[in-house]
Amino acid sequence: MSENTFLSVLKECRFFDVKMEVLQKGVTIADLCTEHSQVFASKGELRRLIQGGGFSMNKAKVDNPELVVNQESLLNKKYLLLQKGRKTIPLSG
Repeated sequence: MSENTFLSVLKECRFFDVKMEVLQKGVTIADLCTEHSQVFASKGELRRLIQGGGFSMNKAKVDNPELVVNQESLLNKKYLLLQKGRKTIPLSG
């Protein structure tokens, strides 16, 4: 999918920027979503959503808040697609 198509589909979504260095080193999804962006206000909020089956990364359900995310997780070598329930939250590296 081209970047323009990807962005046009997600034009109403919130975007968060994350430094590429964070992903190069690898970071847990919990730290990525709380410390390196404001996707969640707390790790507890993220854990509850994961336990309830309501959190996905790149359309795959996340079942572990300690899942390590790195550059290989990126779509188009630039984006992560996070979904809280039915909401989509793109992150760019």
